[in-house]
Amino acid sequence: MGPVATLVLAFMVLSLITKFTWEKIEFFLKSNIKYRIMDSLAAYIYYGDDIGVEASLKLDSPSSDIYQRRLVGQQYLASKLEATKPKDGVECHGKTLAASLVDCRFALAKVCMPLMRELEFSNAGRNFIAEVRNGSPHNDVNGTFNGSASAHDEGAAGILTVVTEDGVARPYVGNDAVHTLGVESFYAPIQKEVNRQMSLDDKENKESMMRYCPIAMNSALEKNVGLIKRLTGMDKVRYVLSGSEAVDAALKDIKASCKNKPLIVRFTSAYHGHVSGVSFLACDNHVFLPECAQDSIDFIERYHYRIAAVIVNPMQHFTGVNKPSPPGEKVTHSSRIRSSVPRDEYARWLHSLQYKCNYCTKYLSKVALVMDDIYFAFRTPDLLSSQYFLHPDTQAPLKPDVMILGKALAAGYPLSAVVGREGFLNSYDKKFLLQVNKTVGTLAAWHGGIIASNVFLEALEGRGGSDGQPLLKIGAKEQFSNLVRKCDAFSQSLNARFANEGLPVRIRNFSNTFSFDFLNKSLYNSRYPQYLLAEGIFLGNYSTGKFNLNADVTMSDWKCLEEKFVSAASKMQRDGYFEPMKSAAKTKLYLSLMTKFARNYAWIYYNQIMNDKHIDIEVSHNHPVNKFGHFWSSVGMIVFAYPLLFWYCDPLKGCLCFFLTHVVRQSGHFFYEHQDKNIEKLKFGHKDASKKEAVVFLSLATLVYKYRETLYDFVIQYIDPSFLELTLEQYVLAIALFTVVPHFVEICYQYGWLRGVSWALKILTDPFTDLLDFYTHVVIHPKWFLDLKEQRATYQLDITTKKVVKVA
Repeated sequence: MGPVATLVLAFMVLSLITKFTWEKIEFFLKSNIKYRIMDSLAAYIYYGDDIGVEASLKLDSPSSDIYQRRLVGQQYLASKLEATKPKDGVECHGKTLAASLVDCRFALAKVCMPLMRELEFSNAGRNFIAEVRNGSPHNDVNGTFNGSASAHDEGAAGILTVVTEDGVARPYVGNDAVHTLGVESFYAPIQKEVNRQMSLDDKENKESMMRYCPIAMNSALEKNVGLIKRLTGMDKVRYVLSGSEAVDAALKDIKASCKNKPLIVRFTSAYHGHVSGVSFLACDNHVFLPECAQDSIDFIERYHYRIAAVIVNPMQHFTGVNKPSPPGEKVTHSSRIRSSVPRDEYARWLHSLQYKCNYCTKYLSKVALVMDDIYFAFRTPDLLSSQYFLHPDTQAPLKPDVMILGKALAAGYPLSAVVGREGFLNSYDKKFLLQVNKTVGTLAAWHGGIIASNVFLEALEGRGGSDGQPLLKIGAKEQFSNLVRKCDAFSQSLNARFANEGLPVRIRNFSNTFSFDFLNKSLYNSRYPQYLLAEGIFLGNYSTGKFNLNADVTMSDWKCLEEKFVSAASKMQRDGYFEPMKSAAKTKLYLSLMTKFARNYAWIYYNQIMNDKHIDIEVSHNHPVNKFGHFWSSVGMIVFAYPLLFWYCDPLKGCLCFFLTHVVRQSGHFFYEHQDKNIEKLKFGHKDASKKEAVVFLSLATLVYKYRETLYDFVIQYIDPSFLELTLEQYVLAIALFTVVPHFVEICYQYGWLRGVSWALKILTDPFTDLLDFYTHVVIHPKWFLDLKEQRATYQLDITTKKVVKVA
């Protein structure tokens, strides 16, 4: 190869390495580093022993007056929220059921941030719903809460009310993000029509039997595809059951359509589901860019050849650009002040994204703009984000390449959809035989969901009645308009009350979705939901950070909710929980927490080592001779081997003593211990097989040393001889280390470095703990030395009685 070719090849290799390295660094810096760090710390941040309620109320070093007020507040909350005693000795259904459920959301547990875990109250009696009412007067803990409608409520039937197991009726301020409109005005007629079309009693109804033929084309599916295409203006439809599943399916389809480019661009803190592939933790090849930033626009064009899709959650317009979505009290330890981006400003941002993606697709390579409308859609008269965020100057709607719709598409029935323009969903040359559809599901287009979606979408269009008349008495868009107007008015009125009474709380909303902001830098802001509970409100599991109300809420309901929200904030301020935390107190808290977590993890680590020792003794140290050998070998190691190795730094003599004591130590295992090979697997560390491998290694090392000169003359022909110039001490020390290092490396590879270090510490400290464990066998009866094990026998140990029997 000539010098020119060498130079060119070297340049090519160096350029590729440079570009590859720079890309990886930039993509890593824009990945979900924060969430991965939090996940990696999850195994180490351990709360440990309870510190008590009183100490939990003094975490921010309050004054004596504030602390006394908090104690009074704690007593007040306890009087309202402590679980009632079971009636007639019967255990609460909620308590027993919660114990069987993995998902803690059902139990309505963990209201406060994790650091306040000792300030939680049992939800027993309040977390099991016996009845849900709509529009009926009911009583709460403070008196009458009138949910009846008035002439000004435009068809509203009254707030949803839940009657819990303790017999108390509470207004539902909950987590239903799908059912936005009224029960009687919207969902009851929808349900009635769905029931009619799905009834198996009507033999003339051909649609109802279609449920038994999933993944098949039929007239209901044909109608639904037409309705969705007319609503969205898209060309292609894919069905799935849930929103998270829909996001995952959309990204797979887009990658297949974009020549399998690996990268997905999403925006800081935007939520797109919880399944693998889209969650904050399980989202390889996702980069997180800041919203409303020109650098993000530039990044898309710069790396178009890597990027398959840019996905947007338009609810960030409400949540706050680059701000985490509620529930946020779970991590809020200071103020939380957010402001929505003005609608026109956010619309300009979305249209600039659309322009850049279209530009890349036209001139560079295909990049899909994806609008994740799962939470946003069907909440306003505009229905979709594409119509809500019109261009401020031209009034042109957004035209994304792909749109994702959640269960609201079928009025809450389990049906979601991915819709897209031609060429963006699973669109590729089908002659590539190994590229296959990566999204499947038996009930992806569940017929009940398809029917419900047809009824829902026709109702939105002002049709849907079986007699050819409109299904709804009040049009859906008019109902949405009324809903938005009432929710906006509630936020304005409530915030005015908060401001007038000097309360550091604010509420914000997008249509019927509400969230709290806290103006003071208080560590205890997350207690506000507890004060709301004390006012007799039923909070759904998301309601610690956000809540949803439907269109059935009446004027009197809004007024009563306003009073309860203000009353809760007033009492919380009275009790000193909105008191700002000083900087010095925050520093002190952080230091104490770091100390506590470090101490707790050290204790866990210590217990792990001691548990390993205990298991080791239980499963493989049962024969008297083995115990005798371990005791005296431990004496030899402590008296001779360790001082020579670590004090006198004499590896030759130290290793020799270590070897001799280990011969005594392991002889008990090899000749006497009737080892159950299955139970031995409970041990963490060296087992019988690995110990025999170490013996073989030592034997080979001895042979190598004996024939070292012959081997040396042979090896120096191939490697630098200085590499082999070891002193006897160095050689012995290296051989000694290699009896344990391979196993240490294996443990580190399989279980992590900390686990490997714990095993090494166990090995080093075994002689000391063995003295305590085996001192009863300083002297044993000579008969035990005749009780040799059969090397080829199979033994079975009863770990409880320590009885060993030979089974083969």
